[in-house]
Amino acid sequence: MKKIKFYIALIVGKMITFIVNIFAKERKTNISGKCAYKICKDFIKGFKNIDYNKVVFITGTNGKSTINNMIINALKNAGKTVTSNLEESNLIKGIATAMIKNSTITGEIKTEYMVFETDARDLKQIYNQLPAKHICITNLQKDGEQDSIYEKIKAIMNNDIIVFINNEEPISKSFEDFGCKPIYYGIEKNNKSFEKNSFYDGTLSCPKCNGAIKFQYYNADNIGKFECENCEFKSEEDIPYFAKNINYKENTFECENTKYTINDEQPFFIYDCVLCIAICKTLGISEEEIKQSIKNFKNISENQKQ
Repeated sequence: MKKIKFYIALIVGKMITFIVNIFAKERKTNISGKCAYKICKDFIKGFKNIDYNKVVFITGTNGKSTINNMIINALKNAGKTVTSNLEESNLIKGIATAMIKNSTITGEIKTEYMVFETDARDLKQIYNQLPAKHICITNLQKDGEQDSIYEKIKAIMNNDIIVFINNEEPISKSFEDFGCKPIYYGIEKNNKSFEKNSFYDGTLSCPKCNGAIKFQYYNADNIGKFECENCEFKSEEDIPYFAKNINYKENTFECENTKYTINDEQPFFIYDCVLCIAICKTLGISEEEIKQSIKNFKNISENQKQ
């Protein structure tokens, strides 16, 4: 019965996609995914021909769209085929819409890789139906839903997942304790790094012991080399994916002794680049292909808050 529901939902979804392409091709909509889920509650679980080692989720508070686009650009630059939700929402119905578009009538995914920006609100539901082996966490900055987002990401952590973690963002880094396989990324102190005096330097509580986090410097708000004043929690001293020799005049940095050229002068963008290098190398993309894709990448989200 579940298979029948899946196939009915898929056919309906493809019919809706066909109609949308005729009458509203430029419109961004996840209506086909919405309709499919009304018919089949675990719809994306029914798709076939998926290598979960080549499925990537990007989640966090800020910067998800930029890194999502950057990774997809790198994979396509390397000649890989990718299913993504660039034109749909980052909730489960948007992901379903992307999978409908990139599958056969029998539910076989036609691309080698799948890269999805994922809203933490739907992350557990998405993961239960599409168990990605790679999770990228951009950061968990202060907002009204930070604690809720943290718990939702924590809920899917297990030893079967490789998690790419910002080494200089304390909240994200604490996920290393929840059984996942962490890969750290970060950037060195540079010309745009800064310090805060005691008046502006609000206390950030350690996510492990609730002690005070002390930053040696900041590369962005609440992101920089840190240590807890109460326990041993701190930034790792030696990580492979680490941007050095950052030159904002020439728009270059080095990572693993390779020089990269970029088209943006913001520290957050360099974090995104290093995360892209880390995930793409893990997926088997060559250094030269990554280097070229980063050089040519134009940040379509540059006017959005990172």
